[in-house]
Formats: sequence, structure tokens, C-alpha cells
Amino acid sequence: MKRREILQKLALTVPAGMAFPSLLNSCAPKDPPLKPVYDGNVIIIGAGVAGLQAAQLIKNQNVSVQILEATDLFGGRVKVNHDFFDFPLEQGADYVYGNSNPWHDVIIERGITLEEIPKHASFVMDGIPDFEEDLVGRGDTDFINAQNFIGNLKNYGGPDLTLQNAVVSAQIAPRAHHVVEGQVATPNGATYNNMSVKGISDNLKKWDGGEGRFFSSNQSLIQILSGVYTDVLSLIKFNTPISSIDYSDPSNIILTDKNGETHTCTRVIITVPLAVLKSGSIAFTPSLPILNTSAWNRIGMSGGIKVTLSFFSNFWNKSSTSIYTEGYAREYYAPGIVRTNSNRVLTALIVGDQAEVLAGKSDDEIFQLLLADLDAIYPVQGGKASKEFNAAESYLFDWGKQEYIQGAQSYPLVSGTGAPAQMATPVQDRIFWAGEATALNGNSATVQGAMESANRATLELFDVILDI
Repeated sequence: MKRREILQKLALTVPAGMAFPSLLNSCAPKDPPLKPVYDGNVIIIGAGVAGLQAAQLIKNQNVSVQILEATDLFGGRVKVNHDFFDFPLEQGADYVYGNSNPWHDVIIERGITLEEIPKHASFVMDGIPDFEEDLVGRGDTDFINAQNFIGNLKNYGGPDLTLQNAVVSAQIAPRAHHVVEGQVATPNGATYNNMSVKGISDNLKKWDGGEGRFFSSNQSLIQILSGVYTDVLSLIKFNTPISSIDYSDPSNIILTDKNGETHTCTRVIITVPLAVLKSGSIAFTPSLPILNTSAWNRIGMSGGIKVTLSFFSNFWNKSSTSIYTEGYAREYYAPGIVRTNSNRVLTALIVGDQAEVLAGKSDDEIFQLLLADLDAIYPVQGGKASKEFNAAESYLFDWGKQEYIQGAQSYPLVSGTGAPAQMATPVQDRIFWAGEATALNGNSATVQGAMESANRATLELFDVILDI
């Protein structure tokens, strides 16, 4: 397979997002056995989805590649708690978004069942939860206006405002602001006063991942990753957090880890989360171009607390897929809704300002604050939530406190148009960038976005190093 043919195969995958870990094995049997196409070596920093995907593509072309992972686990922000119930309770990524993208398709190809989540949410208006069809049927104008605003976000053509300011400009009544925030801002990793409405709109325009939200019913996402990327797991060197990258030598890049060990390569792909880069925990010599670093400050990434509350019985409504509230958690969703008959669990991702308010509080204090919110919504003899709470099977995971993650996911800031592409610009054709914050097809903050970014970075890498 010639250089041009390999690049064409990769290039075709990037716009459509249709790349799989076996992509570069797609050479026909008539092709001769692969020879090394590059006498240098590639190091990938980070064993999240982007790092695993890039390693698989590079390994498949017989190029020397290694992954350096800061922690003792692979998967990045894909993480599962195995201690509860008869279905996977994810501590990180949970939903599979869309039915037409590589992440969805590779799961189906492995024979794993994906269950589509029905659209049947409850919305708390004036302290009372009700279903959308009932609110619309009663003619709740404020709620209807909020939903219309959300439905028209893809066509937004106004100035680049925060989502909050856009909501105010659209004259959405304050009693319905949380409806917009819970459905738009929370899934994108922030509160609505911090993210760009234009950025959200641009992502919706670019989105080509298909429709629907799905849960894996019989395997955790980390189990799926383990199966998909079996061939590269042995390439990971764990507990190797990189503290400095010296690319001043035109022939070699020297990576130094916090243990004092050095690692040498000729090309590097960096997939660490945006918040880690912003923190300055990796020093670069020489300093990175301003094009890259200025882009970091035009993309947001806030704290994120994933809280799973277990109850002895379902007191909200067994058919509710989500509950949107004005409390600390703008959305509670039911992770067991299509996975089990018990459906006794509510999970919330608390992000942005709400996460900052809860920072420093103990797990139990946070549980009690959330229970108080739910008690007010479902009151009876002191509150149904508190009475039914099963503390022994509830847990909390604070992504903002994870040293090598430091947040939930990236999101667009006002004046951030074009920032992901600038952040992803290769440096001297030697340093390449991947990770969900550098996804360019409207897929940021998703697993397929991480995969897409790895496809792009690998294309850029091979465009430089292939010489066959």
C-alpha cells in the first residue's frame, strides 16, 4: 500500500467520522506484508479513548509506538463502578450519543446490545414535576417557549453571547431558565452563564453522529474499550505522568516524567485533558506557539461531580428518564431505565457553578443537599427521597479532584470560534494533538469526538512520516 493510498484511506474517514481501530488493516490481502514505514518512534501521552485509537492506527502500520499513562488505569474519562446492581454504573462517560458514528457502530459490531433511551423526562415547574406532554397540554407558555428556544438553537444567528444572555434576550421567563440549562448546558459540561450559545449552535450544525441516546445494557464502556483496543493495551506504561517535554533538539523529543525517568521519541501525540494543559503541569521547551496556548483559554472545562443516589424504591416515576430541576443538580437521569426492572437509581452530573458551590463538602454533605432538593419536589412525611435513600449503595466521584483529569469535559466559550482547530495545530510537524477538546465535527465532549480527534492527529502524523 503506497503512501498516497494510506493517506487517502485516513483522509476519507475524518470528515465522516467513520474510522475503526482496524482501519489501517483494511489493505487488501493482495498487498505485501507491512514493512516498517518509519524508522523513528511515536509516544502518545494519555491512555484515554483518543490515545488508544491513535495507538491502534499507528501500530497497524508497523510504526513503533508507546502510550505513557499518568494513572494505573486506561480509559481516561471512561470509568465504571462495578460494586452496584446488575448493570454498569458509569462514573464517567455513560450515554452513547447518536446511531451513526464509529463509537456506536463498533459497539454494535461486537454484538453488544444498545438500548435507546425513550424521550420521557419530567420537568419541575414551580416546584412540581410534570411530563412535557402535560405541560404542553396545559398550555404552559413559559415551558413551551423554553423548548422552542432549544429546538431552534441549531439555527441561531445572533451575536456570540453566553447561553444565559441568549435566554434572557429571547425573553424566556426566569421560571423556565433551568429547563434550558439542564437540557443544553449540563450535557455540555457547564452552567449556562459560562458557555457560548454560538458555540453550541455551531456544534449542532456540524453534528453528524446520528440520532438518539443509548445505554450499553450488558457491558460497561470500559469493558467495550478493553475489547476494541486489546492489541494496544500492552503498549501502555502506567503510572507515568509527564512533567516536561523538550523538543529543542530537532532529532529527538525528550519527555520527562514525575519519577525522573526520561523517554525519547521522534514524534509525540498529546491527548491529556484540556484542564491539565491549562494548569501548566506539563512544561514545554521551547514554549509552545501562542497559536496553541491562546486557544486553550478560548475553550472551557469546568469541574464535574458524578453522583449516583440509590433508593430502596422508586418514588419519582418509573417511566421518567430524567428529572430537570432548579436545584444543585439540573438533571437527574435514571441509568437503569432500560437496563433493569428495578430502576431505583438516580444519577446526576453536577458541573460549572453548582460543582464549585459543592467543592470542599464531604460526600455525605453533598448527598444530603441533593436529597433535600428531591424531598422538596416529592414531599411526604419528611420527604420521600430521604426516607427511601440507600446510603450503602450510593457513591460520588469528583472529576475535578482527579489530578490528571481536573474536570468533566470541554465546552465552547464566547469568542471561542475556531479555538479547537487552533489548539489542534501540529507544532513543527513533531507535536500532535488529540482528545475530545480538539474534535472538529461537533463531537466535542463525546467518546466519538475523542476517536475522531485521534483519526485526525494520525492523519497529520502519517502525512509527515510516511515515505514509502
